Amino acid sequence: MFNIPNFQQIRNTILQEIRGQTGITAHEDSDAAIRAEGTASVVDGLYSHQLYIQKQQFIATADEPYLYIHAQELGLPRLGGVQASGTVTAISNVDLTINAGSKLTDGKSHYWSVVANVSLIANTPAIVNVIADKTGASWNFNGSLSWVSPVAGLSGKATDVSIGGGSDQEELEAWRARLLERKQLGLSRDREADLIGFMKGVTGVQHVYVYPKRRGLGSLDVAITAIGNPPTLPNQTLLDAAQAALDTYAGFWADCRVYLPTLQLVNITAVVSGIGINLNQVEQVIRDYFAELAPADTYQVAILTARIVALPNVTDVTLTPSSNVVPIVDWMDTNWLRIGTLAVSAT
Repeated sequence: MFNIPNFQQIRNTILQEIRGQTGITAHEDSDAAIRAEGTASVVDGLYSHQLYIQKQQFIATADEPYLYIHAQELGLPRLGGVQASGTVTAISNVDLTINAGSKLTDGKSHYWSVVANVSLIANTPAIVNVIADKTGASWNFNGSLSWVSPVAGLSGKATDVSIGGGSDQEELEAWRARLLERKQLGLSRDREADLIGFMKGVTGVQHVYVYPKRRGLGSLDVAITAIGNPPTLPNQTLLDAAQAALDTYAGFWADCRVYLPTLQLVNITAVVSGIGINLNQVEQVIRDYFAELAPADTYQVAILTARIVALPNVTDVTLTPSSNVVPIVDWMDTNWLRIGTLAVSAT
C-alpha cells in the first residue's frame, strides 16, 4: 500500500530540496520556508482528493451519493418506504357515510385516511379500509384510533384497528450490504443466494427463507418476514408483491409460492436472583433475544440464560420453559417462535 506523506513531511522534503539545490540556509521562518508550506498545502490537498476518489470506487467505503452510482450499475436501487394500510371498525347511532379522505389519529402526530366511501347503518359496526398519510414503520398500529372532526352520530373512537405493512426507507448499511452481496455473487446463476438477494429487493421484505421441493418435486416455496423492529408477519399486499416477484424470477421453471411463517408463541417466566437488579433490563434482554429468532430457529435456554446472567447484579436466573423449544417445520408449516406472555420477578 502506498504510504502517503502528511503535510509536515511534504513541507520538510520541499525545504530540504531548496537547501540542497541553492545552498542557502533557509531557516524555519525564512521566505523559502513560507513558500515550501504553500506548495506543501497544495500537494497535500491533491493527495486528499486522490484518497477521496479511491474511497468512492469501492462499495464498502463509498459515501451515500456514490452508492447510487454503484446501485445503478448492479441494478439494485435503494428500497423506499412503504405506507402502512389496514382496517378499523367504525360505528354510529344513525345512518351516515364516511367519506374517502376522512382522517384518524393516535394523538401523536400520526394520521391515517379512509380509502373509499363507507356507508354505515345505525348501531351496526362496519369495516373501514385506511392508509397511512406517510411512509414508515411508525404508522403500523393496533388498538384504537380517534376520528378527526367526526360527523354527527359517528362514534369518536375507531376500534379493532389492524394497520401494518409500513416500512421506512432502507437503512444505508443494509443497502450497502445488499450491494456488496450482489457484487460478490456476480452473475446470477439460480443459486439460493441469488434468489434471496432478488426477493430482498421487494420493498418491505426483511428475511427470506427458501425451501425447495417443500410440496414435492418441481416446487419452490419461500417464507418471508416484513421489515419491523422486531420483524413482523407481512400483510397481504406485501405477500402479493413478493409472489409477483418470485413468479417473474422462477415461475418459468418451478411451481413457486410465497407464504407466511406460522407464529408459535412461547410464554416466558424468569425468576432472577441478585441484589439491586433492574427487572426492566432483564425483560428487554428476553424480548431482544426473541426478536433475533428467525423462522425455524430453536429457543435455546442456555443462550438466553447466559445473556441474563451477564447483566449487572444478576447472579442466577430460572427460566420457564427450562428446556429448548424446537419449532415445527414441515410441508404445511414453518413455525416462528415469538414471545407470548412474559413475567419477570426477583427472588
